[in-house]
Amino acid sequence: MDASRIAKEASALLPLAHRVLKRYPFLTSEVEHLATHSNVMYRVVTSNGEQLVLRVGTPHANTRSNIQFEVEWLDALNRETSLDVVAPIRTAGGGLIVDEMDPDLDKERPCVLFSWMPGTPLGDGAGPFGYRLLGQMCAALQQHGRSWTPPAVGEMRKWDRVFYYDKDADPVVVNDPLYGHLFDVPRQKMIEKAALTSQQYIKDAWSSESPQVVHGDLHEWNVHVVRSRVYAFDFEDVMIATPGQDAAICLYSSRMDDSRDEIRGAFRKGYESIAKWPIIDESQLDAFHAARQVMLMNYAARTLAMNEARDYLDRVFPWIQSYVTKYA
Repeated sequence: MDASRIAKEASALLPLAHRVLKRYPFLTSEVEHLATHSNVMYRVVTSNGEQLVLRVGTPHANTRSNIQFEVEWLDALNRETSLDVVAPIRTAGGGLIVDEMDPDLDKERPCVLFSWMPGTPLGDGAGPFGYRLLGQMCAALQQHGRSWTPPAVGEMRKWDRVFYYDKDADPVVVNDPLYGHLFDVPRQKMIEKAALTSQQYIKDAWSSESPQVVHGDLHEWNVHVVRSRVYAFDFEDVMIATPGQDAAICLYSSRMDDSRDEIRGAFRKGYESIAKWPIIDESQLDAFHAARQVMLMNYAARTLAMNEARDYLDRVFPWIQSYVTKYA
């Protein structure tokens, strides 16, 4: 999404954001656009100077039930653990989600107000020390997720296949002729081989391990670091997966990094300070990374501008080629 479209959408949704904020037991002094990804985020400052973040949801970006799982787990984590994780703020009526009608879409947008996360992203250069903290956070969240019972509001997303999002939310376009400018026949065949190979690893993991509630998107840009503390947020992709799959997500970006081995070693050291290492070997880790990359390539083709999608696919495709050469 280009800058002008982002600014236009953020401005158009500002009245909706103000209506949502009236549901909370405080007065607001400032509301400004913070970021736009799959949702639109606003920085909120209350009349007493407290900073918060309002997420205005996009109806097709996530299921309503998965958002309910997200906020309920976060609420439980904040009540039952000492982990530094983002907290959903309750409305004056006690709710964690505000469904506000968007007249332009003629649909309700699910909105959640969150506590402000201090610090800077781990991805800004926290280095091996930061990844050790990330490993600890990953293991600790899984520890709680193993015993947490989700509310009965629907079926939680499951990473039991390569394309694990709802088909309506994230249709598979790799073989769609409309996307042939991004996926030519050789590239399609390579992606298909990577998907088939990684799918078998996922199937084996699910049959031999114990899938559970996990964060589902815990990586270096979804945690902030403040000295020796790490703060986790963006639980919107909460899902059922094996601990190894969840840990693989944390390490996904390092797969092409020059410091890959150092990052993995630091992460594993942090993880093992809390729990047994969940990844069997390098082939399993590579398979989980391949599955995630195939899914993200599909997502990028659908959502990015043509030039951005082409640049992204050209950048990551060589890793998929090397994966297929090694394992398929």
